[in-house]
Amino acid sequence: MVASFAKKYSALLSWRPNLIGQFLFSTLLSLLPLSLVVIVFLNALNKQLAVTQQIVSENYQITKSFNNLKQDLNSLERATRQNWVLKSESLDELIVDKWQSSLQSIDELTFISPTGEYIKQWQQLAQVLQLAHTQLVTEGQQDAQLFIPVSEFIARQTVWLRDQNELQITKNQQQLKALQSSFINWLIALIPLTLLVGGGFLWRISGRLKGLTSVIDKLGQGHWQQKIAVQGSAELVELGNKLQWVQEQLHQLEQQKDTFLRHVTHELKTPLASMVEGTDLLADEIVGPINKEQQAVLALITQSMVRLRAMIDSLLSYNAIRSSKEDLSELEFSQLITKINSHFEHRLVARKQSLYWHCELPDQPLEIAAELVEMILIQLISNGLKFSPAGQAVNIALSLAGRTLTMSVSDQGTGIKEQEKSHIFSAFYQGKNAKDVTAQGSGLGLTIVKESVEQLMGTLHVEHNEPQGCRFIIQIPVIPPTNKNQGVN
Repeated sequence: MVASFAKKYSALLSWRPNLIGQFLFSTLLSLLPLSLVVIVFLNALNKQLAVTQQIVSENYQITKSFNNLKQDLNSLERATRQNWVLKSESLDELIVDKWQSSLQSIDELTFISPTGEYIKQWQQLAQVLQLAHTQLVTEGQQDAQLFIPVSEFIARQTVWLRDQNELQITKNQQQLKALQSSFINWLIALIPLTLLVGGGFLWRISGRLKGLTSVIDKLGQGHWQQKIAVQGSAELVELGNKLQWVQEQLHQLEQQKDTFLRHVTHELKTPLASMVEGTDLLADEIVGPINKEQQAVLALITQSMVRLRAMIDSLLSYNAIRSSKEDLSELEFSQLITKINSHFEHRLVARKQSLYWHCELPDQPLEIAAELVEMILIQLISNGLKFSPAGQAVNIALSLAGRTLTMSVSDQGTGIKEQEKSHIFSAFYQGKNAKDVTAQGSGLGLTIVKESVEQLMGTLHVEHNEPQGCRFIIQIPVIPPTNKNQGVN
């Protein structure tokens, strides 16, 4: 029972909603405060409208009853005046009914508006009418002046009643405006909250997508050992699992390619060695004399075999770089410069080219992967010499700033077109200018440079070199000679 509950609880914790579920949840979360404000506003508005309806209804009833009272008093005054002349019993009965109706109208007004100010006014009106009733009916006085206080009080109450109605309506309108302003203020205050919730959802999705972009970039750079763990919605988790599967497949293909390259290059070197030995025997005329035409053919074969050997060496270097686990070692750049000059000695003499070194490095050795640095410089210098005309020079600049080693190689060649800069570091790619060069390469030189720089956690840039040619700039993090005993923090 406990195990079953724990399993359900674990499944609940690991559950992830899909993107639609997250969108709906975010929308509901952002609309919830707005919905509450609208509900509260509608409730308050409903109450205020009920108050307005009550005010209108009471004012209508009060005005109607007061107008009836005024009509009864006018009829009462006319009937009383007529009765003074006619002395009619029917008019006496009518006058008594009118007085009774008038007093009942005051009771009705008191019942309709049982508030303090209204009751006070109706009581004063009742006193005035009662006094006039006593004088005119009980005492039997026949004086028209006795109606004047009643008429004047009725006129004052008419004005007072109109002012009261206008005051209530104005007050009610102000309350409605205040309610409307409050609602608008709440809406304005909730807009940032709604944007914040919506922006948070977008930021969350954007962050997950950036993570996927980073993973894909690393896959493109050949980082096959990274663990892909994508969090978020169910779709993103599934996409992460698919990327993990793609990574494994690519890793297997990469291993197969490396194995193929390694086997092919080693298998090619054996027959190539036999071919070189055979051509040397023929060239030395050990197996017999050869004429000039045959010597020309042998020279062509020898040139092709040299190129083939260079291509095989490039393939071996490329494969070695991809599987290299280079460790740091101390590198003396003065010795490296001498070694590289010796490596290109015959080529420089043959084409009357030269290497110019601008070294601003300290005398102490640097702690860096020496073989990779040597391979980078050899490949770039070889590339520069190949594309530079005879009699030109390749410039190499070395400097150290803090923890960064900067190396630049500049040539006077044909340069690299802007549209080709994004392709020159691809394996086996040869630019259009390479077709104009007599000794074409394997298309792996710059790829080896790129792989080596990435292995050293550095950066590689290519730019135009004035007045012609191109310049490769490499920046590699190193341990400065003054801090090498302290290590890297």
